[in-house]
Amino acid sequence: MRAWLVGVALLVAAGSLLSAQAAPAPVTITLGVDQEVVGLDPHIVTAFSSFRRLDLLYNKLVRYNDQLRIEPDLAESWETPDSRTYVFRLRRGVRFHSGAELTSEDVRFSLERVLDPATRSPGRSYIDAIESVETPDRYTVRIRLRHPLASLLSGLASGNLAIVEKAAVQQHGNLQRTVAGTGPFMLAEWVPDNFMRLVRNPRYFRRGLPRVDQVVFRVIPDQASLLAGVRSGALDMATINQGSVVVQAKREPGVVVLQKPGINLRIFSFNTTRPPFQNPVVRYALSFAIDREAIVQAAELGFAEVSGPIPASVRAYALPANRLPSYRRDTARARRLLAEGGYPNGFSTRIVTSPTYEGGIAVAQVIQAQLREVGVVATLEQVEWGTYIDRWVKRDFDTMVELRGGDPDPDRFLYRTFHSAGAVNNFLFKDEAVDRLLERGRVNLDPERRKPIYEELQVLLVERAPALFLYTPFETQVLRPGLRGFRVVGNGSLYYLEEAQK
Repeated sequence: MRAWLVGVALLVAAGSLLSAQAAPAPVTITLGVDQEVVGLDPHIVTAFSSFRRLDLLYNKLVRYNDQLRIEPDLAESWETPDSRTYVFRLRRGVRFHSGAELTSEDVRFSLERVLDPATRSPGRSYIDAIESVETPDRYTVRIRLRHPLASLLSGLASGNLAIVEKAAVQQHGNLQRTVAGTGPFMLAEWVPDNFMRLVRNPRYFRRGLPRVDQVVFRVIPDQASLLAGVRSGALDMATINQGSVVVQAKREPGVVVLQKPGINLRIFSFNTTRPPFQNPVVRYALSFAIDREAIVQAAELGFAEVSGPIPASVRAYALPANRLPSYRRDTARARRLLAEGGYPNGFSTRIVTSPTYEGGIAVAQVIQAQLREVGVVATLEQVEWGTYIDRWVKRDFDTMVELRGGDPDPDRFLYRTFHSAGAVNNFLFKDEAVDRLLERGRVNLDPERRKPIYEELQVLLVERAPALFLYTPFETQVLRPGLRGFRVVGNGSLYYLEEAQK
């Protein structure tokens, strides 16, 4: 009897072992990034690091494809009966990660939440022309505008306009530590400053996607270590921005470098309420004091393009650098303007920066040296990433090196950033002439009539200088050769990971 029991036990154990061996390991893409997220609520966040996770957790009504053209996302189609009305037809059967079906009520709730001043959403400026959001049925959303808005679809493609589950927001209050989306992956595990594990959404509405079981984000602050991770196979992919590391990656035989011109914009910004930056003459003087091409070479090793207020890669609207005033360095003129502004001997200031790529430490060091040549002594305030974001939000800086999210439509980027009522006008900049041009540009639906408006505006912004516009960096991803199907988007979005496979 005892022998029989032992035999049964051995058979059970063997069966368990065979079962364990038969279960395939999950197919995982491990992605290295240099920054942790700063919250996960799509209607609140501003950091690129947060948006890159949200790309995989949420969807919008529409999105930009890898050619930066608008395409359907949650909306399968739309029509414009007149210049102030948009009607969106939603995909049927889309499920939130909770299992609940997405309906027009969730869309209405999401848009109205962004529009609510209490939410303090940076996306509010994208859609503040909305007068009402109507839901004729479960799968139709009608948006009525107070005036025409040329950039409405562009605004709706923003990560800040992701559609969230109404019931989840009502339960949690905000979504900074939880997820209520429809995206291709679901949040499974998060250890801050270490890793985040996302698992495949089995109900995802794009048939056959995603193609892998999980995506793991690993936070590795050092960019050289990111490349080492791809080289060794510990990482399948890494977002690498540091020019010297990109150069090294291009020389590596065992990695693939995907790169294209980006639409984000590096700027050196001023708090225009603090002395001496209340004076536009002083701000403009510093534009003559810097050498933008030298900054590109030193900070990016050439993997960027000098740019004005509209990202240089947006060829339809961006003025080339040779048509922008103060883009040829002239330290003598900088000194004359400083004297005219009341600072013949220069002045001292502080530059807030963070030791990460987005925080712009390399750019700040070059600017610091260039300003010293015209008598401006700049002290670098290096702060950790969370503190950097907090000070940006609170407008607690004299000057700051930033990386701003650009857009193919000039209104979506410029209005929210430089209009006196703009949601992310962290410069506290107010200029009636700038406001008038911004307001004219956004209501004009004819591209040929919009273009001269934005040409005039670009020159004016360079002269009034709420910020010094520096360059647009390239978007770069470094991959293992076995990772296939991923495409780079000029705005940095990672949602094509849903199509990637190993």
